[in-house]
Amino acid sequence: NKLDRVGCNPTRVVGELRDQLKLNAAAVQIPIGLEGEHEGVVDLIGMESLICVGEKGEVVERSTDIPEHLNDEIEEKRLELIERLADVDEEIAELFLMEETPSPEQLREA
Repeated sequence: NKLDRVGCNPTRVVGELRDQLKLNAAAVQIPIGLEGEHEGVVDLIGMESLICVGEKGEVVERSTDIPEHLNDEIEEKRLELIERLADVDEEIAELFLMEETPSPEQLREA
């Protein structure tokens, strides 16, 4: 995933997909740390942390514990994901307009 590389910026990449390729792109995961501090990602659909452990991060541990310092970004990016899905999926659009939260299964199906 290259999030441990110098200069990585997943937000910029999603923006470029939208601007340059005109895609309805949204992040489905956000990183827990970048470059040398990269520890794993938060899955915005399942709302769980995927932590890379081991000498080279070869083992992935799933956890429902999400780092508190990411709460605002998680909320923002998850809402953005739901908005983007609402543009292309009627069921998600209906839930979005009724201000209801779609389930992880509904998000995966969309």
